[in-house]
Amino acid sequence: SNNMKIIMIHGRDQQGKNPKALRQTWIDTLNEGLGKHGLKLPEEQEIIFPFYGDMLDSLVNPDDIGKAVAGVIAKGVLPDRELPFLYEVLNDIAQNAGISDTEIAQHANMQVTEKGVLNWKWVEGIIRAIDAHTPFGDATLKRFTYDVFIYLTMPNVRKKINEFVTSAIDDTPCVVVAHSLGTVVGYDVLCGLAGAQVAKYITVGSPLGINSIKSKLKQPLCMPACVANGWYNAYDQRDVVALNP
Repeated sequence: SNNMKIIMIHGRDQQGKNPKALRQTWIDTLNEGLGKHGLKLPEEQEIIFPFYGDMLDSLVNPDDIGKAVAGVIAKGVLPDRELPFLYEVLNDIAQNAGISDTEIAQHANMQVTEKGVLNWKWVEGIIRAIDAHTPFGDATLKRFTYDVFIYLTMPNVRKKINEFVTSAIDDTPCVVVAHSLGTVVGYDVLCGLAGAQVAKYITVGSPLGINSIKSKLKQPLCMPACVANGWYNAYDQRDVVALNP
């Protein structure tokens, strides 16, 4: 229907990009997929693209995840008890990729008995082991983990991004399409929008199946009440972050 809006929620690491160009890339990709099935978007299709990439980056801009996490804790912004989240996410991803503690120990150049959340060498060993197994890349994995970590554990960041994305959704019918960290943002937003009319929620490359990420949600994972016709989740079998559909 021409009245059905499409709301696209992008993922992590989009800071500094041109929102119009990024929006067009999403539209071109959607049209490519539709074309394979003999379909196309209506001429007057309304597409809303709430770009929060620069906002996320302005709230936190880490060059080095280790220094950033240590710095946040040293400044007293984040309680020590939140640090295990980072460790748990990496452990969950390593488990998805079938990586053993023995292999992590080799990458960390230390003994398995020295493993632990507060041993940064061990955490870096997990990152290097995942990097060796997957197409992620060391820097991509660090940034992904850190962005999700910041969004889920720092209430001021979560609140600002949620408010911005929420402002893009009104009470007219829509389809919400989200990718990566955007699927976590989208889920959080939709759970708080009782009055919205979301025909379908479509997620791509979602980390919502990772136990440590699920544990940080306000409630156990469920269908948001405002979603009328189901939730469709797409994932790549090589994507160890999205492997638990």
